[in-house]
Amino acid sequence: MNKKIEVIPYLAFKGNCEEAVNAYMDAFGGEIYYMSRWDEANCDSMTERIGKVMHVEFAIGSTRMSAGDSFDCAGVNTGISLMIHMDSETEALHAISILAEGGTILSPLKPHPEPDDGGCGSLTKDRFGFSWIITCPNPAKQ
Repeated sequence: MNKKIEVIPYLAFKGNCEEAVNAYMDAFGGEIYYMSRWDEANCDSMTERIGKVMHVEFAIGSTRMSAGDSFDCAGVNTGISLMIHMDSETEALHAISILAEGGTILSPLKPHPEPDDGGCGSLTKDRFGFSWIITCPNPAKQ
């Protein structure tokens, strides 16, 4: 197969997609490529959808992602975590602090145990229900 395949994570939200994507842009930087909204013509008479995000495409670093306000999802899939490698401890702590606003730091940034790669890692559950593994180089080993 010669076709390039790219896996694009798709995050489903229950009405707060735009807030979440903006928080992720604050935490990591990135770019929003496209955002469409539910309106009277496409909401299938579910008026609570009007003005909410139908579909958004964005990038965090070189990773393309998509999301939308689903309204028919049962909840966040807690079996999946999103991992991002940051270039420095400062950048990692900045991202963690934004993700932790209204969320929970499940494991603070600390060195990985041996024989891992010598970096640092943290696990944070954001206020939207998604878990983020944030890693960075260990400043003590640089």
